Amino acid sequence: MQELLDQIRKEQEFFPAAQKQVAAYVVENYYQIPFLSISTLAKNIGVSDSTIIKFCNQLGFDKFAEFKRVFSDFVHSELTIYDKFSQSTQKEEEKDSIFAQVLDEDSKNIQTTLSDPLNQENLPKLLTRMEQAKAIYITGGRSSAILAEYFASMLRYLGLKVYELGGGDGDYLDRVSMIEPEDLVIALCFPRYTALVVEALRDLHECGVGTVLITDTGLSPAYPYAELVFHCSVSSNAYVPSYSSCLSLISTICRAVGSSRKEQALQHIEKLENRLMEYNIFED
Repeated sequence: MQELLDQIRKEQEFFPAAQKQVAAYVVENYYQIPFLSISTLAKNIGVSDSTIIKFCNQLGFDKFAEFKRVFSDFVHSELTIYDKFSQSTQKEEEKDSIFAQVLDEDSKNIQTTLSDPLNQENLPKLLTRMEQAKAIYITGGRSSAILAEYFASMLRYLGLKVYELGGGDGDYLDRVSMIEPEDLVIALCFPRYTALVVEALRDLHECGVGTVLITDTGLSPAYPYAELVFHCSVSSNAYVPSYSSCLSLISTICRAVGSSRKEQALQHIEKLENRLMEYNIFED
């Protein structure tokens, strides 16, 4: 993002008058860009939508969405939720379209994630590592801890020996220290990255434990410590990232696990369902 801002400052004097206005606004208010539609941005500056598009084209972007993504990635990795919320300038008239906005963002994130060649290439490798592991541990900090808990519960339902490690517990490092090289650790790490999880993944990697990372981009500080990496697009024009693609990836992995070990999974599920019925877990 800093390179883009430097480029705008350097080329600003050569822009047409209307685009100079856009450049000045962007440089001064770049924290707000992820939270603005093209129409709102144009209205705030006092130019047309086409001027915004031409400005983006001048900088080498085909679409405003591509230009906006640079700022979105920076904001979600660097700003606190308070800062992002305070920078949001959504107007009342835009709120009627919030369902359409979220549908568009989540659909793009899911498509980007599930069509990622690296993710597709690493899935069979992950299945092999999971089948070979003595035990599987899934960890994540803060909001990622909730995703980790869900992921672990789905895999346990398929008969795998899986434990979740919440990054907020006082004995987190104690439990991490019990993990052995024959085990496998899957870490979910999204902006803002939880330091405790990153450090734990580094220590496990150095101890020879197999590590898998589910994260947003190659800029994740946990990236160097994983033998397999899955990318999830979490771009959002709101003050929180979009985790829909991560849930879709988790669902994809669980479906693949179920397919690859169908007989074992069926035996475990049948036994589990009988126990659940014994204890009247479900309402008739």
